[in-house]
This record gives sequence, C-alpha cells and structure tokens, in this order.
Amino acid sequence: MTSSLRNSLHRRNHKERSQLSHRAKFGILEKHKDYVQRARDYHSKQDRITRLRQKAADRNKDEFYFGMNKEMTVQGVHVKDRGNVSMPMDMVKLLKTQDEGYVRTMRANGIKKIERIKSQLTALANLIAPQDDNIDHDGEDALDETDLETLREAGVIPPETKRRPPPRHIIFAENETEGECIL
Repeated sequence: MTSSLRNSLHRRNHKERSQLSHRAKFGILEKHKDYVQRARDYHSKQDRITRLRQKAADRNKDEFYFGMNKEMTVQGVHVKDRGNVSMPMDMVKLLKTQDEGYVRTMRANGIKKIERIKSQLTALANLIAPQDDNIDHDGEDALDETDLETLREAGVIPPETKRRPPPRHIIFAENETEGECIL
C-alpha cells in the first residue's frame, strides 16, 4: 500500500456546520471559502478604484484632442450620443421577415394543436354518439341538446341536417332573374 493511500484512508471527513436555528433569520452560514472569495472580490474592486483615482490625478489637464469638441458633458460627466443612426433598409426588411416568420410558425403550431384537440374530441364524440333513446346502454343519460349543439358549432361532430350549405361563389348577372336562371 502506498503511503498517500494509507494516509487518505485514516483521514477524517470534516463536515461543515449549518446555520443555527435561532440565527436562521440571518441567512445561510458563511463558510471560510465564501469569506475569502468575498474579500478577494472586494479588495480587487478597491484596487481598481484606487488605480482609476491615481490615473485621474496623473492626467494632463491641458491635454486636448479634436474629438473633445463633439463630446457632451452634463455636470462634468461625459454623455455618449448614440448617434440616432437609422438601421439600413436591408436590416429592417430582414428583421420584419423574421418577425413574420415567427408569427407564421406560431400560428401553424396553434392550428396543429387545435386540429389535434379537435380530432381527440371527435374520437370521444364518436364514442358517445347520440342514440334514439335518451339513455345509453350503461344507464347514463345521453348528451343534452345544448352539449350536442356546442360540439356541432365547434365542428367536432357533423351537423344534424344534411342540407347543402348555400353556394359561396359570386355570380355576375345583369339582374336578379338572370342570376336565378344561372343557378
């Protein structure tokens, strides 16, 4: 057996304590590694601030660049202008087509979902088909007329009558009698 393996077998597994119950209002108990991480982060930020202060103190107050003519300051703080540059037309067209494509895709997904639910409802409605007597074989009442009407309106079950729907095409005629003759 190697010495490292022999030593690791006899090491104790130290468990971390949790926050005491009466101190639970203060949040989780901070472990040493959490403290070290927080302290390093804090000190790195402090060092960065001191470097920036030193850089500001060392700068030449008479320094000038022509780019400074266009810069704006509000109470001594530089304000960047976005330029209000409009996007190129090809970019606008691309974004619009992407939006239209997204809407089209979501609409198609919605229609598929509706059709799937309709087919499930149709299968269920075929199981509970209305019969001549108002009582099923199990002794339960058949669907009410309002339920059947609702299913017919949703297109789940076919309409009660077999009459043909009125034609939807447009007929161009000089007067009504000529139009009636064409039909």
